[in-house]
Amino acid sequence: MTFRAFSIGFSAAVLALACGSDDNGGGETPAAPGAQPPGGGMVVDVAAPPVETCEDNPLLAECLPPADPDNGGAVDGNNNGGGRPSTGSSEADLARAAAENVLAANCGQCHGPALTPEDALAGMNYINDIEQLVETGKIIPLNSAGSRVVQRMVRGEMPPPNSGLPAVTEADITTVAQYIDNPRFWPDVAPTGGNCTDDGQVVDFDELFQEINDDLGDQDDDDLPFLRYVSITNRFTAGQCADALDRDRQGLTKMLNMLSIDPDITEPEPVNTDETIYRIDIRDYQWDRAISVNGQNFDDVWEAIAANNPYAVEFVGDDADDAKDDTQTAFPIQFADQMMDVAVIGNLYYAIIDVDVNDTLSNFVLNELQVDVDQNILDEEDGTIRAGTTKSRISRQDRVVERHDLGIRNGALWQSFDFEDVNNNESIFEDPFGFIAGGTEAIFTLPNGMLGYIIADANDAIVEDSDILLDTNQNNFRAVTAVSCSNCHATGFIPVIDEVRDIALRNAREVGLNRDEVEQLESIYVTPQEFARQVQDDSQNFYQRALQQASLPVQGGDPVSITFLRFDQDVRIEDAAGDLGLTPDELADNIDLLNPVLAVLDRGSLDRDDFTDVFVDSLCRISTNLENQPDVAVCDAAAALLEQ
Repeated sequence: MTFRAFSIGFSAAVLALACGSDDNGGGETPAAPGAQPPGGGMVVDVAAPPVETCEDNPLLAECLPPADPDNGGAVDGNNNGGGRPSTGSSEADLARAAAENVLAANCGQCHGPALTPEDALAGMNYINDIEQLVETGKIIPLNSAGSRVVQRMVRGEMPPPNSGLPAVTEADITTVAQYIDNPRFWPDVAPTGGNCTDDGQVVDFDELFQEINDDLGDQDDDDLPFLRYVSITNRFTAGQCADALDRDRQGLTKMLNMLSIDPDITEPEPVNTDETIYRIDIRDYQWDRAISVNGQNFDDVWEAIAANNPYAVEFVGDDADDAKDDTQTAFPIQFADQMMDVAVIGNLYYAIIDVDVNDTLSNFVLNELQVDVDQNILDEEDGTIRAGTTKSRISRQDRVVERHDLGIRNGALWQSFDFEDVNNNESIFEDPFGFIAGGTEAIFTLPNGMLGYIIADANDAIVEDSDILLDTNQNNFRAVTAVSCSNCHATGFIPVIDEVRDIALRNAREVGLNRDEVEQLESIYVTPQEFARQVQDDSQNFYQRALQQASLPVQGGDPVSITFLRFDQDVRIEDAAGDLGLTPDELADNIDLLNPVLAVLDRGSLDRDDFTDVFVDSLCRISTNLENQPDVAVCDAAAALLEQ
């Protein structure tokens, strides 16, 4: 029995990768459930395998708050069962602690609590206290880019260059920025509106279509059928000033390019002075091709997004009709956050980036990415490396991460394999080459350098979300492709410190490995330093380069997931007004004309799903004074649906 045989057994398997903060996306294809590697497999006799602690992995069952038997087994008052962390204080506290740890580790020598205010530089000795940093204006909730502590880390001013301390890593800056920007962690904080003074700013649907037609009039006739418009004017109308919408603009640009299969990065073109309406050519992202989503065929990607977007409504009227005639679509414009809410998740996302959900992940890797995982391992191919860890912060069990060069183009494939709570707590230390994985996530560079994400289950089937990996930003706590993954990998791939290599080498003699087999083990399970270099190279050479080409920041939180989470929050009257094309005051004055469910907006907020249910009907009622109005057939259908 040879090490090569173990490699075959290991890589014949199921895919289960995780989007998260401990992996750079790798893993190998473990043997199919219940299968044994050739020769019976190699079982390493480990006298003292690493013991994962709550500090290593707070998602371990014993580390979570106990379930409340009087609340249906919920944790922290959320009916999510005893095995799931809550979306309330538990997750916020973990994220806050992680951010505070970054600040303390990098800046505590000069600004830590061990110092008195007299001894601390600038009298600041509370760098590890988020609350005080907010109170003193050094952190602005929901605005990491405007927060002084983040600005100084990004500019390399903290720690000072002459301090002798290393600069803060991009991953650490992202940890702090993601906490600051996550709307789930600041439920009582409204987004800052900017510096405008116009309390009555509004862009209604008449003005939208007029702006579109003005721009269409300047374009070549041959291009008109491929032109579409994406707007963030609903945010402007909701009270966010034009100069406060950069995060929305970044989210729009990144969304378009992470949903593109074209080799070029293309930024959308602003068509108005406030840069709140953008023109795109669907050919730039190869969105002009037909796709199928859940068995339904669409002429192009834009039509598929519109069909799945409950906020995409066909308008009629002179301006709307002109725009529809020129662009040859019933939906010449959609709003960015509403598009994002449907396009960066699930089977629609897979279809947009040209992943066939009816095929297996291993077939996609082999046939579409042209990566022969098994052969790469056997050949000890350059660029094929692996690491195993017990210290995952997004998965309760052990994890293996693996990397390969793409065969179809310049780029990288990372896969990570996670384990279920079954199979006697399956461990990489029981069998580092023939273990059984319960799921996989693949992360690969798209033709333009952005990242594509796929989740597969224990049977190698491509799925929309994971039942192993947790994303407590989601209502059902399951990691969702691609928004959960994009959030975790905001700056690229994430290094893993391997724990398998040394243990396997120490036990090489006991299991009878010869020198060639030991060399193969050393070739694949590389040192942490080599692994980290490869992660950095891939992040910089592919993903971060693509971000720079799109004029997007390479540090800080992910603008797509931040926008997604913000849109998914409970709807305030400002949010509802923006989506309906009204100022908040106008909506408050006319709310009695709308469905009674919206009455709560006068004094509080409404669940986003509940608002979505009445949106079209509300838009129909509130638009009667406009020259361009929702199509009557659409309004009749919406009213009939509410009467059921």
